[in-house]
Amino acid sequence: MACDTTPVPVPAAALPGAACAPPQRTLTALTAAAFATVTIELSPTGLLPVIAADLAVSPSAAGSLVATWAVTLAATSLALVRATRRLPRQRVLAVALLVCGAATLATAAAPSLGAAVVARVVGAAAHGLVWALLVPHVADLVPPERLGRAVSTVLVGPTAASVLGVPVAASLGGVLGWRWTLALLAALTLPPALVLVRGRTVRRDGAGTAAGAWWRHPSARPVLRTAGGTAALLAGHFAAATYLAVLVTDGAGLPGGAVPAVLFVFGLAGVLGLAVAGPLSDRRPATALPAVAVAFAAGLAALLLVGTHPAVAVTLVAIWGVLIGLLPPVFQTRVTRIAAPEIRDVAGAVAITALNVGIAAGAALGGLVLARSGPTGLVLAAAGAAAAGALVLLVRRPAVAPGNDGAREAP
Repeated sequence: MACDTTPVPVPAAALPGAACAPPQRTLTALTAAAFATVTIELSPTGLLPVIAADLAVSPSAAGSLVATWAVTLAATSLALVRATRRLPRQRVLAVALLVCGAATLATAAAPSLGAAVVARVVGAAAHGLVWALLVPHVADLVPPERLGRAVSTVLVGPTAASVLGVPVAASLGGVLGWRWTLALLAALTLPPALVLVRGRTVRRDGAGTAAGAWWRHPSARPVLRTAGGTAALLAGHFAAATYLAVLVTDGAGLPGGAVPAVLFVFGLAGVLGLAVAGPLSDRRPATALPAVAVAFAAGLAALLLVGTHPAVAVTLVAIWGVLIGLLPPVFQTRVTRIAAPEIRDVAGAVAITALNVGIAAGAALGGLVLARSGPTGLVLAAAGAAAAGALVLLVRRPAVAPGNDGAREAP
């Protein structure tokens, strides 16, 4: 018997027990969607040599397949959320997933680099829409006091994409070629899209009503402030993390052969941070993000002060990994809680844009400072950016928006 896909209005904080697909099934589909889209996004990084050779371009030119993705995502996410605001969110997610998959197939069939870039732009726009709606939709599926855990569960997807999806794609590229590899990755978008499109659509109270100037809504300013502070934190992180190998060799004196082990420690610590993020966000919904921000800035400053000893440097890198594992889920959960239901999807787009701006700004800042001031100057600049972000998040901590107030600080 087919599911009834008629939109069902529910309170923003309610658990949609009437849904044809239970919340856990939908959460699993969202996790799979996150895995698929991030694997598609990052897969060219491991396939650039074979792509460049096949398309008869330089590896640096083929790198535009990666660079245009982030730019497109940041430029289109908010506009696409606004354009689709009156449509059922679950169906929009499903269609965006299918468009991302179709664009990846088009990339695989592209006869030239230009055609591949155009296809990637379409895929990136769809990816941005998926990610703008992903966490807000999680908030429609679970009660507020469990939002942090649910968000962390869904964000296992991108972590698995980095640890498993991208390396496997790179390995397949050497065996099957990059075109068949991308075709297989495109197929990953189909199962979660089918689950989402067949499930009964949940429409929260007030959804689609913020058709005017959303930035004038009372909860918009706290969202923008939180996003800005977190973007500065991420800029500090990526300024240093992009050149982590340089920091641990030139700065801490570790041999080059130790870099893979340090990166493994960093990644493993990030998984630990992700595991802690959900319970922390639910137990301390108001203070989790500022606390992580302060610890983040302090950790980077400590790397500057005592990180020249190899053992100490590795310990600090592990702490740093835990904190960057914590930051994205804690941030996205916090934005979802402080945004009123009628602008929650817009807030999701703002959050994704802030994350990408922080990544791009950090990588650019790191390259500029490292060339002029070396590892010490790089860590100083990174710690300064992180401290500025922490200050923004500490100055005024916004209240939870009405309709999202099921979570309270644990005693």
